[in-house]
Amino acid sequence: MSPLNACGRAFFALALGLHRWASCTMVTNDTGIAAGKTFDYIIAGAGLSGLTVGNKLSGKGYSVLIIEAGPDASWNPEVFDAEGRMFGSKTCNWQYPAYGDDGKLLPWKIDSGACIGGSTSINGMVWYRPTKAELDKIETLGNPGWNWDNLEPYMVAAERNIPPDATQIAQGAGSSPDVHGHNGFINTSFPTPLRIPGAVDLYKEALPLVFPGLAVGGDLSNRTSVSSASTMYTIWYDTVTGKNRRSSAADGYLWAPNQQRAKLTVLATHVVDKVLFGQGITATGVSFLPANGSTPSSKTFKAYAAKGVILSAGSLASAPVLERSGVGKPSVLKSAGITRLVDLPGVGANVNDQPGTAAYALVSAAYQNDTSIIDNRSLFAPEISLINIDELWPLTAGSFILDIASQKGLRSRAQALVDAGAAVNIFGAGAVLNASIDLITTHRRKLALSIFHLHGGYKATYLILLAVPIVEFLAESGSSTLYAAFWPLVPLSRGHVHINSSNPLDHPIIVPRLLEDPFDAAVAVAAARASRAVFASAPFEDIVANAYYDPPIGPNGTDAEYLAWYRKSMFGASHWVGATTMMPRHLGGVVDHQLR
Repeated sequence: MSPLNACGRAFFALALGLHRWASCTMVTNDTGIAAGKTFDYIIAGAGLSGLTVGNKLSGKGYSVLIIEAGPDASWNPEVFDAEGRMFGSKTCNWQYPAYGDDGKLLPWKIDSGACIGGSTSINGMVWYRPTKAELDKIETLGNPGWNWDNLEPYMVAAERNIPPDATQIAQGAGSSPDVHGHNGFINTSFPTPLRIPGAVDLYKEALPLVFPGLAVGGDLSNRTSVSSASTMYTIWYDTVTGKNRRSSAADGYLWAPNQQRAKLTVLATHVVDKVLFGQGITATGVSFLPANGSTPSSKTFKAYAAKGVILSAGSLASAPVLERSGVGKPSVLKSAGITRLVDLPGVGANVNDQPGTAAYALVSAAYQNDTSIIDNRSLFAPEISLINIDELWPLTAGSFILDIASQKGLRSRAQALVDAGAAVNIFGAGAVLNASIDLITTHRRKLALSIFHLHGGYKATYLILLAVPIVEFLAESGSSTLYAAFWPLVPLSRGHVHINSSNPLDHPIIVPRLLEDPFDAAVAVAAARASRAVFASAPFEDIVANAYYDPPIGPNGTDAEYLAWYRKSMFGASHWVGATTMMPRHLGGVVDHQLR
């Protein structure tokens, strides 16, 4: 790519009369643009975080270099066309191999963005807010200021919400304008046209029968009153092409005509090998090399940072950069032949993803051609339900809460993570687990107190709605089937990611350890059983011929059978967190609350 191409793209937009700006961002594959040069800041990774931070810093007049291993794929229809399905494609996708504790390959790949825009260029584009409790919990792990009150304004500032029109509202689109931003750079909206098949209306009837108390309808970002709805996406409608387009981090912060930055340079198809350090272990720059090829070239290049180096290569790639730089767990560095600079054993630990799967039901012959019920063209029209522990186990939630909230159970879980290499010590593992367990159970304890003191009423109902969900349940229709995808939202299992060589072109060794915690397994089994219950409920009585699972599970299937099916059909939801955990170092943290 010529360095002029990015500006040429901007001039094309100007010629159309879209915007006016003074200068352009440079996006290039030319090594010479960065080699030997000094910038104020160097950022590893042009994904969501890297592009956002690069945009903000360069907007304040700092010179910024972003180095991205993947190419510019912004003109690829699989990226910009919101109805293009990227998962399973190798376009803009690392598809990392995953390994078990025994070192054997797992039967599924890990989806992760491999182009400018990172995973925002390939993800499912679903948009809704987290709960206040989830964001507030970050602060309790030794991160002052990381709470809802301080983070919510940034959610508002990032979003440019396009409210549903009257036709979309009539079709079931719900919107609460007060929980959205309207002047940001990431577009959120319902698709145009919004085609919600009749099956979704049936799901809305069936889901509360299976999950008692589920609040159906409205805006899913309004987390204090809604827990099941069709939701918005990070998309916008292109009136010229008549298509819904993806609003990725690149779309919002790099290519937008009014976001051009003379001091921002993006070097694509190059890999950051390591961070360079000066006296006092102060980052002074990076070494990097072209990404094509299977082995490093004989010559790597260096670029220098006057003010700082920022790692934003994602949960699965940032830790390997640190390890190649000599920062990490001593045994990992020694095994890879890397000289240790900083003993930081938390690097690569506490990796966490949500284990997903999907169940299917064959539609009876009488309805297979009835597009009022099923509609394979209806992308972006699922019913998304966020299920809390009381809705998942309406009669037996208390026994699960007693189990996971016990100190004995917490200690054994923490020790298991340490033994598996997923945590540094029992104190850090216990802190992380306790934070998750508290999210799962606190509302129940508060609810019991409110009923005891106030005899129920409004406060009790309010607390139930504030419960943090532990399962996401996505219900949709296909051409001749109904299907439900689901995954635990607050898994207690943890894994790890490390390098196994000093070669920056080698994939890291990722050991997800999904469903290793017994509570996660119980949640998975309950969600799988619920999928069968939904398909067998009264609203689907005449429509569903049978639900099917591979391996087959009969109507009276055991927990062991459901768990075996889940493990065989499982995939990672690619909602990775961890590996460079923000937490005090004595607990196994890697960066502090100022991201240092």
